[in-house]
Amino acid sequence: MKGREEYSFVRETVKNRPINKKKLFRRTMTTVIFAVVFGLVACLTFILIEPVINRAMNPEEITKVVFPEEEISPDEILTEESVAQREESLQEVVEAAKEVVESGQTQTSTIEAYQKMYADFQAFARESEKSIATVVGISEQVDWFQGTMENENTTSGLIVAENGKEVLILADANNLHDAKEYRVSFCDKKSVDAKLKQRDTQTGLAVYAAKLSEMEESTREAIKIATLGSSTGESVVGSPVIAIGAPYGTSGSLSYGVVTSNGKKLSFADAVYNMLTTDMGAVSNSSGVMINLSGEVIGIITQSARTEVHADAISALGISDVKTLIAKLSNGEKRAYIGIKGMDVTEDANRETGVPYGVYVSEVLTDSPAMKAGVLNGDVIKGIAGHTVTSFREFRASVFSVEPGSIVEIQLMRFDGEEYKELKMEITTGEAE
Repeated sequence: MKGREEYSFVRETVKNRPINKKKLFRRTMTTVIFAVVFGLVACLTFILIEPVINRAMNPEEITKVVFPEEEISPDEILTEESVAQREESLQEVVEAAKEVVESGQTQTSTIEAYQKMYADFQAFARESEKSIATVVGISEQVDWFQGTMENENTTSGLIVAENGKEVLILADANNLHDAKEYRVSFCDKKSVDAKLKQRDTQTGLAVYAAKLSEMEESTREAIKIATLGSSTGESVVGSPVIAIGAPYGTSGSLSYGVVTSNGKKLSFADAVYNMLTTDMGAVSNSSGVMINLSGEVIGIITQSARTEVHADAISALGISDVKTLIAKLSNGEKRAYIGIKGMDVTEDANRETGVPYGVYVSEVLTDSPAMKAGVLNGDVIKGIAGHTVTSFREFRASVFSVEPGSIVEIQLMRFDGEEYKELKMEITTGEAE
């Protein structure tokens, strides 16, 4: 058609931008790196948080250690009736001894039997040493050139319990000289780090804990928890005993002997402990335990026991008197403090002066809970915290059974110049150091 203009249309073709391989590679690597980092962070977070969640969901059960105080038999309680019965029993023993002497019965032993006896002693002692561990205390000292150096002291300990998480070792802490770190070596010579669970400043006894998780399985199978026996009764005196641990200051040393007495006392505030003395020689750093021929521990060798009685002879705290203390130390518990020193009222004192049976208060410590409550020297304690008291041993057990800071009632007898009258008062217990 005329007058029409012809138009031409521009045709455009959209082409894909060429791929930038370098940029694509960088993006891919960046994505991979971020994925790896995220995975590592997630893995690390799980590793750190999982034990916390696991402990919260499944808390570890720690078994409380209990060594109950041995009950005092009725024959040991001093009353008018028990004294009369004791005199009758003594007469029976005298008559029986006369019969033995008159019969002319004697026992002889040969050299071979004597040698075998000591061989049996040694084998028995070595088996019992599975319950022994060496506690090493590590401290730092400054030398003359102002440099620091590690110093190690050792003491022999006794494996007394296992609470499901730790192995607990009882030892005399006086030999460790203010150590800051501890290590325990067992009968298989394997060692692990340990911590101080609790210490009693009066006796010097302490319990150290080694984690079961840090001990090799072979060590856990090799060691043995000690059996605690009894140190009371007249039959203990004259009985044969073996000192194991480090009675001569060297780990693994041994000594054989007999108990020469169990009537010596080691007196502290709120506690009196019977001591076992022997005819075995001692050194300045003796440590360990005494066992009877049944393999039972009957005494703990400590510096306090040795220095109190005889520096040259092995002496030990009677195990019957420290069982409750060992339990408290093993559980990391503090013990209550009242502040009384005293003694059992003897038969002679009762008969000659009329002092009633119980615990005679010989000293009330200054600023102690007992002094603040009004307890006086010369009072006789008959009961405390709901427990009847006939001896200082029972008094100690009663004090150990209450918590520091608790209020307890005490029953006592006080002489008014003419007669003893009963009194009751309340004491708020303190905390023993």
